[in-house]
Amino acid sequence: MEDRKNVRLSFGVKLGYGAAELSNSLTWTLFFVVFLYFLTDIVGLNPAFAGFIMMIGKLWDAVTDPFIGIWSDKTKSRFGRRRPFLLGVAVPFGVITWLLFTDFGFGDGGTKIYFVIVTVIYFTIFTMLDVPYTALAAEMTQDYNERTSLISFRALWCQLASIVAAVIPWVFVEWLTARIGGDEKLAWSIMTGIFGFFCIFFILWTWRATRGYELFPEETRIKLKDITGDVLKNRTFLYTFGIYTSANVALTVGATVMVYFMIYYLNLTETQQSIAFLFLFALTIVWIPAITKISESRGKRWAFILFIGVWALVQGVGGVVVRPDTLILFYVLAALASGGVISVTMTGWSMIPDVVEVDEYKTGQRREGLYFAFFSFSRKISVAIAVWLVGQVLNWVQYVPDVYPQTPGAELGIRLLYAEGTAFFLVLAMVLAYLLPMTKEKHDALRAAIAMKRSGKTPDESGFRDLL
Repeated sequence: MEDRKNVRLSFGVKLGYGAAELSNSLTWTLFFVVFLYFLTDIVGLNPAFAGFIMMIGKLWDAVTDPFIGIWSDKTKSRFGRRRPFLLGVAVPFGVITWLLFTDFGFGDGGTKIYFVIVTVIYFTIFTMLDVPYTALAAEMTQDYNERTSLISFRALWCQLASIVAAVIPWVFVEWLTARIGGDEKLAWSIMTGIFGFFCIFFILWTWRATRGYELFPEETRIKLKDITGDVLKNRTFLYTFGIYTSANVALTVGATVMVYFMIYYLNLTETQQSIAFLFLFALTIVWIPAITKISESRGKRWAFILFIGVWALVQGVGGVVVRPDTLILFYVLAALASGGVISVTMTGWSMIPDVVEVDEYKTGQRREGLYFAFFSFSRKISVAIAVWLVGQVLNWVQYVPDVYPQTPGAELGIRLLYAEGTAFFLVLAMVLAYLLPMTKEKHDALRAAIAMKRSGKTPDESGFRDLL
């Protein structure tokens, strides 16, 4: 197996690797920022059932992760283990993106069944892209800092996609609706059809750009007992798993409820909502060099703690001090929170590949797919529960779609869920990051030990024993 521990990747390869993340994050952001609102206020479904649809989709998505991860680990082809999946899902991914936001008017019962089925299919295809694609990063380089650099390009594409998905729909749908006779449902369908077409192109770009950077292990052995025998006994994995899960719950709750917070508490217009999302997502790009620098000098976990801490403070305080007449303050706080938002993506993703080397040292195998499947599983199962709970809370506080103003109880529920609900999970992620045992020094010692084992020598474990 080729040694990739010192591989330095070119700008073009890094940019091309990140391109598929535009497709990934575009639909992900649409789903978690817009889909609940689309189902309740555009399609007209009950909030509780809309949350149920999202939960079912994410639960199914989570169930498929280990199977896709193991499948990609065991795949043998001239394109490597991961890249064949990129080629195979490109077109289906674009089509299902369009179907996800298209209401064919099947009646009340038929519409519910339709969106359940389409959501399940969407997440099946999403997993077939997401797990092999993310696992590919651990194969392309094994250098601690180079992985952060590679992931920064993926994070850049992620935030560009988030800007498009969070800002464009409101403005574009409003503009298009006025030009097609007021049919808002058709406007949503046309818009996501265009998005789906571009998704195909960016996935294929990554497939082409990563050619020649695959690993071809001689054999990858995975049994069901490895999940309890290896994965769940990997100490570094457990802490990283907890960090990633908590941060993504916070991100999901904040993003999902933000739409309701802006519409029903701050009374923002579509244009003002777009500006708010622009502040939140566009400014994340500004933070990427700073996060990269701090990660290289102080380590990934301290960069994570710093930026997540600022976001937690802003989120908790913002829900109390922001009012409909303090719109500028809301924009400023969104800008400050953006560093934490990108930190979830950037430092969270760059921590994950390091877990693979711990497993390789203990088992002698490269099983990126298995571990990335578990992280994907954690994100999806936690997000599924989060969006379901959001729907239940909205129903419990007696939120009524498209009614202005909401009752005082509904308004208070939206504010607390958006602010304190998000901040709680951010603080939990910070605590787990503080306890994370992996550091650059330990990772370097671990890589050296792996090289010694390959050459038949007995390695010195003193520099990383606590990782085991």
